[in-house]
Amino acid sequence: MMKKTIGITALLLFVLVSISAAQAERLEAALEKNHIMVGNPVYLNVIFHGAQNVARPDMPEIEGLRTKYVGPATQVFVNNGRVSQSITHSYLVIPSIDGEFKIGPFFVEYRGTTYSAAAVILSVEGGSSGVIAGIGQSSGTSQPSVQGYPSAKSQNTEAIKPYTGDRVFLVASVPRREVYINEIVPLTVKLYVNNLGLKEIEYPSFPFEGFSVGKWSEPDKRQERYDGEDYNVLVFRRDLFGIKEGTYTIGPAGVGCKVVVPKTSGRRRSSMFGRSIFSDDFFSGIFEQYETYPVKLESGSIEITVLPFPKKDKPEDFQGAVGDYNMEVAVEPRDVKVGDPITVRTVITGTGNMDTVTAPKVGATDDLKTYEPQVTKKENRKIYEQILIPKTKDVKEIPALSFSFFDPSTGKYKTVTDGPVDVKVNERPESENIVKVVSMGGKEKMFYPREKLGRDIIHIKENVGSLRPLGRYLYREPVFLAAQGVPLMLFFILFGIHRRKEKMRTDKKYARSLLAPGKARGGIKKARNYLAGGDIARFYDSIFKTFQEYLGNKFNLSIGSVTVFAVLDKLRPVNRKEDMLKMIREAFGECEMARYASSRMGASEARGTLEKVRKVIDYLEKVKL
Repeated sequence: MMKKTIGITALLLFVLVSISAAQAERLEAALEKNHIMVGNPVYLNVIFHGAQNVARPDMPEIEGLRTKYVGPATQVFVNNGRVSQSITHSYLVIPSIDGEFKIGPFFVEYRGTTYSAAAVILSVEGGSSGVIAGIGQSSGTSQPSVQGYPSAKSQNTEAIKPYTGDRVFLVASVPRREVYINEIVPLTVKLYVNNLGLKEIEYPSFPFEGFSVGKWSEPDKRQERYDGEDYNVLVFRRDLFGIKEGTYTIGPAGVGCKVVVPKTSGRRRSSMFGRSIFSDDFFSGIFEQYETYPVKLESGSIEITVLPFPKKDKPEDFQGAVGDYNMEVAVEPRDVKVGDPITVRTVITGTGNMDTVTAPKVGATDDLKTYEPQVTKKENRKIYEQILIPKTKDVKEIPALSFSFFDPSTGKYKTVTDGPVDVKVNERPESENIVKVVSMGGKEKMFYPREKLGRDIIHIKENVGSLRPLGRYLYREPVFLAAQGVPLMLFFILFGIHRRKEKMRTDKKYARSLLAPGKARGGIKKARNYLAGGDIARFYDSIFKTFQEYLGNKFNLSIGSVTVFAVLDKLRPVNRKEDMLKMIREAFGECEMARYASSRMGASEARGTLEKVRKVIDYLEKVKL
């Protein structure tokens, strides 16, 4: 009777649990946020309650949205003896245009039954002008301007970002909207970032029809306040100058980069009947907390008008130089003989487009032979050196030199003049014995003195006299005999070096292991310098790269496959020193965490990481692998 009662009770419990589980099976979908800005990522979670082995639903393709499957996460709960379980499939959704999007409905099949979840609605605000796959925006002329926006000539003209509160955006600016031909236009492109991780940032690219461009200068970093928010700013600079008159559109400037975003929480799998949720290695999740996505940021466009040179009061010798310049002329030497060279050195300094500055030069005459000037450019200075040859003693002065340019700040032409310079040319005596070589522009002219014939042959001695040896025989000297062994020693040394090089060339594993400690020492020294300078972010980038490269070389792993798990698998069969294994896990974890959250790491933590990496490398160099 007792056995029958127990059997009936067990059967009833089984039926109740089955009914409860069946009633709990359902599918639902939810967005992390329903209202976001263009480019801001948001997580979409599709949750199946009642089971854990349910496949992910198909995600429909929607124009204007980029979706990426992040992964599943399972959960098991026990409440008052009642077991409930679920699986969450997470997607990352990144909008590239504004509007209202309907995502779903969603369907999954489990045990022959199809379950459905209603669609979710995502509302997106922001400009739709050319943002690619993510974060940022480009401003257009229809957007409202920010207070204080300058628009007149000679004022700062910017492509203003259309919305405040965005975490990353570009601003392009020029000092003026109206410029003259050949006038330098400094273009500045600023990348503003607020509480967001970026990596692999490219130099800006932009269309520049009607302009010639210089090189990008090295970008500099700073912090600025924009629309009441604090931003980290990366500043790019480049000089443009118009090559023909007209109205042109510069931009939009585009910057490619990768944005670092956190993954969804709860990626760790757990099971009530399998592995305990408390037995997971803490460091196994550190490398899965962040992932990167390529994005394209764009600024707004700037309209610039290139004006022609005024025809009024235009000097005859004007050659297109634009800026504000000074000129100095020096003549050396000023007391020469006929045929001697005279150097005219002209130095032009100032501000403006130095590429448009041409050489003022002395023209040839019947009494003066001239050569083309040689030019040297040094930042805001150009130096011209012209060689002149007086043909007769009638040359009394070097003519004055003039240089004309257009000053865009005043809108007027200017001419600077220096000279003439007095010189004294003397007749050259015919009896003067000289050897003079004048070379300029590939031409040479030589003057040779008349040769005087004399006794220039020495007779050979006919009678050598008696011969006798001087000193002792060399082959009997101990030093000479000992020196004969040097080539043999050198042979064995060179042979050993050759064998080592051959082994390094043919045995990749041996070569990488041999070079690993030397490279690691250089990387640690570089990281220590960053730490001494207080640059924590660059310190962790350097020490992580050094540590990863060392382990890859030591264990003959590719850089992409160097993970904490791969290293521990290689090391455990050799030595099971648990404190060193723990130190490797901690060094990996701290480096990876600091790469994406460097603001949380201070100098003391950085010194601890450096010491751990150093100890691990010293230990691995002593262990026979």
